[in-house]
Amino acid sequence: MASSVRDIQQSTLRTAFPELTAAEPLNPPALPVDRTLVHRAHLDDVIPTQLTRRDDTHFTISTRWPSAHRLFAADGRYTASLVLESIRQTTLLVSHAELGVPLRHHFVMWELCHRLDAALLTRATVPTGVTLDVHVIALRRRGAVPSNVDMDMTIKVGDRPVGSGSIRFNITSPAAYARIRGAMTTSDAPEVAAALPEPVDPPTVRRTRADVVLAPADRPGRWQLRADPANDLFFDRVNDHIPAMVLVEAAQQAANLLVPSSGFTPSSSEMKFSRYVEFGVPTWIEAHTFTAEDGTTSVSVTGHQHEQLAFVIRFAGSAGR
Repeated sequence: MASSVRDIQQSTLRTAFPELTAAEPLNPPALPVDRTLVHRAHLDDVIPTQLTRRDDTHFTISTRWPSAHRLFAADGRYTASLVLESIRQTTLLVSHAELGVPLRHHFVMWELCHRLDAALLTRATVPTGVTLDVHVIALRRRGAVPSNVDMDMTIKVGDRPVGSGSIRFNITSPAAYARIRGAMTTSDAPEVAAALPEPVDPPTVRRTRADVVLAPADRPGRWQLRADPANDLFFDRVNDHIPAMVLVEAAQQAANLLVPSSGFTPSSSEMKFSRYVEFGVPTWIEAHTFTAEDGTTSVSVTGHQHEQLAFVIRFAGSAGR
């Protein structure tokens, strides 16, 4: 069974990457990779364009950064979400296409970090040809399928390193996932949409109403998470928990609310996720800012559910004037 799954995946890979050889120079095609390999429903949200294998633990992913996108670009700048989503999709692509992870397996992310030259966040200065060099630094298998994986990544423009990323995650079979999770409320349940609180004012977080994921709470620096299952960017498939992408967006919107006059541009982040964030239970977001002597602004964001810590996200960057 494992070999047949691998054959199917390699067939998909050959279709998506007809030029796949270690010796071939990077020449990204116009179209993105097969969207199923990066768990996206819409081609416009797919970032990788090509995978080149270097050896068993080293790969290079070519990407296309969109000229316009409602989540990845705002006010003439790229958001941290674009970099983080590039890392996430790269992780999924390498896992399915090269590490032998079946398409129906579940990924559980524990840590995600990034750093990027702040100048690259200005859309006017971002060239084509952004690549991610991937190094699989740790891998444990359960049978033929990976169960725990750590990856480090170097982000390049041409041959010039401009940033880095890292991710740590577990992989779970559908059967094991069902045993762990049981019958949980899913994003298509009518009561999920019915319970959405009113959002904060959309311009204050540089989003349209549909993409606002925070609602006012009882005091400054605190908000309630609002995850709208009708939003097909955040929920492009039925889910039994709130995706990490929504939590990252909540942290960025909280940062914008804390630095309202100038806008906060994160050039680095550190994220730790400790539990699933469930539907049907209020999740409380809190944020605090810190300014270093060199003028660097940091924002620390936490999420609690059932009075238990679910995640910590720390951004560092600059506040424009």
